[in-house]
Amino acid sequence: MRHRVERNRRQGRRRRSKRAVGYRLRQGAFVMNRFHVIVAAISLWMARIGGLMLVGSSVVITMEILARKVIHIPFSVGTELSSYALAISASWSFSYALLHRAHVRIDVIRNWTPPTIRFCLDVLALGSLGGVAIILAWFAWDTVDTSWTLSARENTSLGTLLVIPQGLWFIGLTWFAFVCVEQLALVALALMRGDQAAATAIVTTPDVADEIDEALEAVDAQPVIAR
Repeated sequence: MRHRVERNRRQGRRRRSKRAVGYRLRQGAFVMNRFHVIVAAISLWMARIGGLMLVGSSVVITMEILARKVIHIPFSVGTELSSYALAISASWSFSYALLHRAHVRIDVIRNWTPPTIRFCLDVLALGSLGGVAIILAWFAWDTVDTSWTLSARENTSLGTLLVIPQGLWFIGLTWFAFVCVEQLALVALALMRGDQAAATAIVTTPDVADEIDEALEAVDAQPVIAR
């Protein structure tokens, strides 16, 4: 009788412990999902700002060409500003491309593997990308710190303080590394909850069929213009 009571107590403690763990995981998933919405919004606006930088640099280059050809006023700032815009806009768009799986991947071997191995390869790819992002951010900070210490300026007519464009470039790379880690955390949390489908959706890239379906949906969503 005593052994039965002790066994029931242990089983009750196990059930309560499992319920507590499940509750914590659900709470953690709720917090992470809300946090992910903020991360996605920031990444979207960073990509938009990067796009505006490219548009602005193209406008400056166009004005520079017109000034040379039409009113014969030579000035050369477009090359310098466009190089800054290209570097900054690229780093600020990396996180958006990651969240929307818009980056280029070579999936020749992956597409022929079973789903379990495919998922492991996707997680490995995301982890490798995060490692590269952290390394890039680390060395970018070394560059920014050196320019700050030396008060380095570009050897051009503008004399730009290099810490400004390099600092913006560093911010983009750091945010990219952070988003990679955040995605890995979401995958780990989904696996801890036993939600394999959610974990797969985070790391899996769309295949050719998915891209075709997405393109067809975009075409169907466009309004029909009567002729």
